[in-house]
Amino acid sequence: LGTGEFAAKVLSRLLELGAFPSLVITSPDRPKGRGLKLLPTEVKRVALASKLPCLTESKPNEKTFIEEVLKKAGRPDFILVSDYGYILGEKWLSLPEVAPLNIHPSLLPRYRGAAPIERCLMNCEKETGLTIMVMDEGVDTGPLVLQEKVRIRRNETGGELRERLATIGAELAIRAMEGLLRGEIEPRPQEGEPSYAPKIKKEELWIDWKDRAKDIACKINALSPSPGARTYFDSLYVKLLRASFVREISGEPGEIIIARNRLFVAAAGGGVEILELQPASGRPLRASAFVQGRRPARARSGP
Repeated sequence: LGTGEFAAKVLSRLLELGAFPSLVITSPDRPKGRGLKLLPTEVKRVALASKLPCLTESKPNEKTFIEEVLKKAGRPDFILVSDYGYILGEKWLSLPEVAPLNIHPSLLPRYRGAAPIERCLMNCEKETGLTIMVMDEGVDTGPLVLQEKVRIRRNETGGELRERLATIGAELAIRAMEGLLRGEIEPRPQEGEPSYAPKIKKEELWIDWKDRAKDIACKINALSPSPGARTYFDSLYVKLLRASFVREISGEPGEIIIARNRLFVAAAGGGVEILELQPASGRPLRASAFVQGRRPARARSGP
């Protein structure tokens, strides 16, 4: 069961590894784009391309839907949930013969919630990881089956980290299912102080250049490529897609410095080098290409 981009990447990797689910469940098609055309989720696209049976449902806990699932696929050994967007009830949790498993892109109990990848990068973490857990009625609170630590790379974006963690998640899920079936793995309770990763709000997308430069760079990378951190260079609306913290830059917050085709914005405690960006109605560009045609003077805080 899954909906978002992370779940689609997990499913693709499972298929590459020869693990074919008996049934894929995802959210219904949703209106998107200027024409509000109904489009399938990324998970449904992968399922259809691979000729896998696929059901869509906006109320997965309804008795009639669970009965339809059982009729179509029977009682499974496992259900595997990733980036689904719905909280499953007791009927789902008791459905599989062995366990209901969740693939969560953090080292639980850290970063429980909807946006663990973005939040860990926004906090300038140097390490994150992947957890396979047995689902319970809480949100990301169930017993741990397997975990794997992952080092975060310099200036790595949310999209790049999501890709890596999805690959690891699929591989770890297969190991977890095999270990549980053979009785070689005993799930263990989560230990330590939990932290939380709430969904990113629209107002958080805007850069405040009075913030610490290091935090701004981390935020830009975390939100890339989508939804993207936003600002104005003079009057031009831009999305910022990759950045690096530069301690040696000084100036008033929001002051833009262009040197040797490099673009820096001053902030608290240093500067932010903008490496990639996307102007309004334009395509993503390297900053070195952007400054060939524009010489903005200031970056504006907030919308």
